[in-house]
Amino acid sequence: MSFIKLNNSEMVSDVDVFIVGAGPAGLACAYQLSQAGFHVRIIDKESEPSQRSRANVTHIRGMEVLDSMGLSHEILAQSQRCVQMATYASVPANQEGIPLSARRTMAQTIESPFPFMTMSTQTMIEGAFRDAMASGNSHIQTASYAYHSKLLGTPRKVQVEHGLFPVELDSSEDPNVEYPVTIRIESLEGRSETVKAKYVLGCDGAHSWVRRHLRIQMVGETSDEVWGVIDGFVETDFPDVRNLSAVNNNGVHAVLVPRERDMVRITVQIPESYVQLDPSTGRIDRSKITEEHIKKVAQSVFHPYKIQFKGPPYWWGVYLIGQRLASSYQDKTGRIMIVGDSCKILIRTRDGSLSMHICTLSSVNEGHTHSPHAGQGANTAIYDAHNISWKLAHVLRGWARPEMLRTYEDERRGIAEYIIKLHERIGEVMSGKAEGSVADLTFKSSRVVYGTGMCYPTSKIVDTTGQSYAPGITIGQRMPHQVIIRIADSRPFSTLNLLKSDNLYKLLLFTGDIKDPEQYARLEKLGSDIESLGAQFMSRIQLYTITRAKKEECYYLDVPASLRPHWDTVFMDDIAYIKQDGGGEAYQSLGIGSAGCLVLIRPDGHVSTMSSLDDVQKLNEFLLSA
Repeated sequence: MSFIKLNNSEMVSDVDVFIVGAGPAGLACAYQLSQAGFHVRIIDKESEPSQRSRANVTHIRGMEVLDSMGLSHEILAQSQRCVQMATYASVPANQEGIPLSARRTMAQTIESPFPFMTMSTQTMIEGAFRDAMASGNSHIQTASYAYHSKLLGTPRKVQVEHGLFPVELDSSEDPNVEYPVTIRIESLEGRSETVKAKYVLGCDGAHSWVRRHLRIQMVGETSDEVWGVIDGFVETDFPDVRNLSAVNNNGVHAVLVPRERDMVRITVQIPESYVQLDPSTGRIDRSKITEEHIKKVAQSVFHPYKIQFKGPPYWWGVYLIGQRLASSYQDKTGRIMIVGDSCKILIRTRDGSLSMHICTLSSVNEGHTHSPHAGQGANTAIYDAHNISWKLAHVLRGWARPEMLRTYEDERRGIAEYIIKLHERIGEVMSGKAEGSVADLTFKSSRVVYGTGMCYPTSKIVDTTGQSYAPGITIGQRMPHQVIIRIADSRPFSTLNLLKSDNLYKLLLFTGDIKDPEQYARLEKLGSDIESLGAQFMSRIQLYTITRAKKEECYYLDVPASLRPHWDTVFMDDIAYIKQDGGGEAYQSLGIGSAGCLVLIRPDGHVSTMSSLDDVQKLNEFLLSA
């Protein structure tokens, strides 16, 4: 980073990427890019980090992503795991009770190393990003010793600069300008600075200054449904207090979410009798709904069970459901993008005397906003950041054309639209406007709710022409979890353990029957073909080999030398020695035949394309065309 002092004493600096907003999206982007060695600055208008947490649910895919970033262990150690959902509903024959309707496991149809919802505060997750960035150490480790030297760069120490906000922003369309984006920032004390950047990410939430400056419209509507939410400690005889629970008591709904440290979050539908209009605007006046109103409604909905709050709440708020989606995710030059809540807005809330947006979709949801009923907030923010960060890394490194950044909006907008529609449906069910139950709706949409079913459309980085090679792998979705065994030391791994967020493509080679002479000859030719592609191909990928052989008769040296960069890159599809660890089902579950196949996986864990063992050139051309 270089600095220039102008005559007016204002400082000018230049960076690779300048990030506005230090919520989940901004921090995730800053973390991934700084881990790759890029010059990054991140600012936030608040004078210090927020100590009050809004988002509190990390879904299955969210935890998989955090694990790929090297941050899962710290977060899991401080979190509450939720594996079951309970539904309670009053019935006409029993007006005084809310009998149990059903209990279901949260992820009974989803295979993952993290088959549960993780109840962890947004503050905790943000703290993990902040601490990792501030250390300047490498936290995203590759899955093999062979690839430690292939990381894009040395991690850089980054700290959030608080009390700074943008006041001017402009970008040049001249492709020859090295730092085409100019952003002027000011401090709360009135100091100003001009920053030149290659790219700017607006991760500044539902009230995004970056979005408004770009004149990007938010399209959507607000309903008249009012909800209250309260976090705290309770004394209760409700039997499912440590499970995610949805309650319908004579048409009034509530959701209970277990939190860390014995806390709970209760979200309740506010009855019309508590709702007042502001005579000057004709709109609902949220300031008239108090903490005591929320507590009273919660106690009423859970009756005959006791809900007694102990001490002051940790946090409480009132919100109207409003679902908005940005008309665009970037400016015309493609150098300024909005991420997270800046592109989507789901709810408007009042907590205490503070009016604010709680956006549950993305980078603290700059591009989309939605209701919290499906707990998407910080999750989609991290997914957005995960999607854009590796693409920026490849463009900045010269591995991809700037046009590839357009796929960020193409991929993430479709997901945002689906989630907004899902939230609308959940809201209708919870308010009694539509039949059904939240549990049934969540179960039917579980793969999208939990993030494992996100599927990106065909593009320069998603090619579905090889789908038939492994019908159990959906091109465009995240690589499925399967247990495989590392041959050299018989250690079980998830296929997802190989897919670290290190900005490199992963090439999974399913060898088929390596003991078959004809198949072995094909593998030797594949090794020669890969070697002939040279360093340009190998510098962008990590190769992992998965054989069908049995552990009693297999050695990692059985794989041709050109297809095993190191002993720790060779795996087999067999049952682990400790049977509860699983294994032995990968080929069958993924639909891979005896001929094997090649699976190319993007740095964000989504499958790019597949090919036969005889067509590695297809994969090379695919990478070169990005």
